[in-house]
Amino acid sequence: MDVKGWETIKDRQQEVVRFLINSYQKNRLVHAYILEGPKGVGKLFVAKNFAKMLLCESDDRICGTCRHCQMIESDGHVNVYMIRPDGNSIKKEQIQELQSEFSKMAAEDCAKVYIIEDADKMSVSAANSLLKFLEEPKANTYAIMLTQNKQKLLPTIRSRSVILSFKSLSNESLIQQYVEAGVSQHAPIISALTQNIDEGIELAESAHFNSLIELVLKVEDCFVKTNFDPSIVLARHQDLIKEKDAQFLFLKLYMIYYEDVLKLKVGKTKDLRYRMYTAPLSSSEEANSLAICLKKLRALMDAEKHLMANANVLLCFDQLFLEMKGGFIDAI
Repeated sequence: MDVKGWETIKDRQQEVVRFLINSYQKNRLVHAYILEGPKGVGKLFVAKNFAKMLLCESDDRICGTCRHCQMIESDGHVNVYMIRPDGNSIKKEQIQELQSEFSKMAAEDCAKVYIIEDADKMSVSAANSLLKFLEEPKANTYAIMLTQNKQKLLPTIRSRSVILSFKSLSNESLIQQYVEAGVSQHAPIISALTQNIDEGIELAESAHFNSLIELVLKVEDCFVKTNFDPSIVLARHQDLIKEKDAQFLFLKLYMIYYEDVLKLKVGKTKDLRYRMYTAPLSSSEEANSLAICLKKLRALMDAEKHLMANANVLLCFDQLFLEMKGGFIDAI
């Protein structure tokens, strides 16, 4: 098989691509793979290409134009089952539905592939249900699990899978790619969120994304300068964080901000993500000790966990801001 169909990723993820092609050519494919790497490095692209490699009408390459390739690309192929989080998690019922759908298929030569995005978000019951599926693999059936952190998957799932780690682009290389694609002002921040250029461009062109960055700066200003209640600031802009994805993005942007503050505290002035906001960063660096910076980062990460557990949004942010001020609420 030649590399046609893999061109856009073969240079960035050469080892992963070579391993999968060689395994296919030598008839050494296994029934389960874990693709691990940061968001945007090409895990989903590789997962879909794996399915195309098995189902494409061309014998020696991925044509990209046959009905199988096109249906896989559009998530419409009956033999390629996609599972994505339903809300904040992948539920047991989703795994059971997968098992039910595959059990209905005739035991034929045609390969069957199921791709689980954000596999680390499986509930315990979902993961255990999948484990039973992996323990008794069907012939010519392949699992592809995508994750940013393999350690969040059950050890028993990891032990039954081949783990392929994806390389990250260097920060400056990624920023340069964004700049060349027309992303200028917030390229360093976006590079911390995704390595997928198309996703990055979409973020850069989003007025909502830019407004969330401004909201981070306004909230931080409450702690550093004005002593104004950040909960009131957030309430005035509640339309920006109405959706769950926006709430997580706000927290992530705030984490990135404090990672920059930490860098400044230890004298590292290179590779700052908020480098275009030097004045606010300097003010935050002067106003916080190293220990306080670390405490605020932990509070932001805790808030993210609370949101993932479906905590009350307003109470979650109230607790976050209280902890960032130095107080504490017992529980959400």
